Amino acid sequence: MKLLLISLQSNAYVTGLKYVAANASAQGHDVRILFLSGYLKADLNPALEEFINNFKPDLIGISLMSIEFYPAKNLTRLIKEKFDVPVIWGGVHAIIKPEECIRYADYVCTGEGEHAVVSLLEHLRDRAKEAPPEIRGVWVNLKGNIIKRPVAEPEMDLDRLPFQEYLPDYFYGFHNNRIYNFAQNQRLFREYALYGGTCHMMITTRGCPFQCSYCGNSAFMSVYGRKVRERSVKNVIDEIVEVKKNSFVLYINFQDDCFFTHSREWVEEFCRLYKKQIGLPFVARVIPTMLDREKLFMLAEAGLSWIVMGIQSGSDRVNFEVYNRKIRFPAVKKAADLISETHAAAFYEMIVDNPYETEQEKIETINAIATLKKPYIVSLAHLTFFPGTPLAEKAVKDNIVTPDAYLFRYLLNIDETYTNRLLAITACTPGFIIRYLNKPEAQRNQSHIFLLNILHPVVKRFVEPLMFLFITMRSLDYRLNWIIRTILGNWKSTLARLVSKYLGKGDLEFDQRLTLAKKNMPELFEK
Repeated sequence: MKLLLISLQSNAYVTGLKYVAANASAQGHDVRILFLSGYLKADLNPALEEFINNFKPDLIGISLMSIEFYPAKNLTRLIKEKFDVPVIWGGVHAIIKPEECIRYADYVCTGEGEHAVVSLLEHLRDRAKEAPPEIRGVWVNLKGNIIKRPVAEPEMDLDRLPFQEYLPDYFYGFHNNRIYNFAQNQRLFREYALYGGTCHMMITTRGCPFQCSYCGNSAFMSVYGRKVRERSVKNVIDEIVEVKKNSFVLYINFQDDCFFTHSREWVEEFCRLYKKQIGLPFVARVIPTMLDREKLFMLAEAGLSWIVMGIQSGSDRVNFEVYNRKIRFPAVKKAADLISETHAAAFYEMIVDNPYETEQEKIETINAIATLKKPYIVSLAHLTFFPGTPLAEKAVKDNIVTPDAYLFRYLLNIDETYTNRLLAITACTPGFIIRYLNKPEAQRNQSHIFLLNILHPVVKRFVEPLMFLFITMRSLDYRLNWIIRTILGNWKSTLARLVSKYLGKGDLEFDQRLTLAKKNMPELFEK
């Protein structure tokens, strides 16, 4: 059987689809992945039509985050106008809102897709699409008759799943009205890949121990449960050994919600094998209260060079009462001090544009962040009210947002407010200047606004890139060859962010295409 998997996201980081593809391929099916970033055209491009015609898939899978709902709806319509091929939707939005997705797709995968998609392929092979499949975790739309199936049990033994490849030979991309094989055009792949393709993005666990009110993980609990599932150290290392054969891979980027959920014994074995067999710098994410000094320094010695830590707010009330994130700021400060000792490059994530946050709490957040030990970089994200999350349900009930607000805006497209702009430069600006500028609106005068209007572009265009370069050099122990390779590999990705309002270029372009589509294809946005 032939399976075509389509990604509509803004970059070529498609780990979920790679896992589904790898498992289907291992079961003997012919698979292709097509990267089709935010396709919102009124007609199916001839190159896409020819690609599908030539491959003749038996099943087309479309993976979507919530922001990609309308592109998925549009593409499904275009495919069905040209081809008699069943379409299955999967991914985050399909799990959170299956009842919405099943109105437009033939099937919806309401959980992990590796086994569900293979079972569906086998059903289509043996019984054809006219017979509704009885597969747990796969809803069916049979000529308008919706058949809901119970949620499938998640895979508990992650080692059973085949590895995802860094750049599989069946990975294709749509570029300038043509379709290219990324494995045969790696330079083109790197244009669309995060960080210029220098990172292999991977996960060693599935699940998160927290239930933050704004996070999709809180909605996933009913599907996957609360247990954090993990791969064995050997399984993780074996994947990276294969990935390392591509000389362009400079770093391993672990996307786990918190890499530190692993036990001390797991981390110890990982560090021993990683130093012996891999030796590449790597990125990991951490929750402040789960940062363990012994594990941190073991990982730093093994190559941990970048650490991403979610802080979200400097206000304990906001974290506790709004975000259901039981982390007080002194714990954040303690974790930041530990990270600083390792000399790893620190990236701290904050949530802004929160209607439940008072002006005084925004000021409190800026003051708190300014006390963290430098150097570090702050990353801001717009508070998105994802469906199925407790915070979204509250905001809709309070008439703060419409139920579909999450469909129209990327996380990184933040409001250009005074406090957001000040928070964005806090990490790279002397504390006495931050304290001078960090005033309530009633106490600000023209000198505050004038100074911030000068500082913000200067810091974001010049000071922050230099700070990024410094912390990167320090995290790499000033190894000249790695620094040069990092700069050469990432300069296009970095430049795109600098010239595009600090958004990724693909994200900004998608926001623009979505706005244009609402004007030119209003019927697409009708319920």
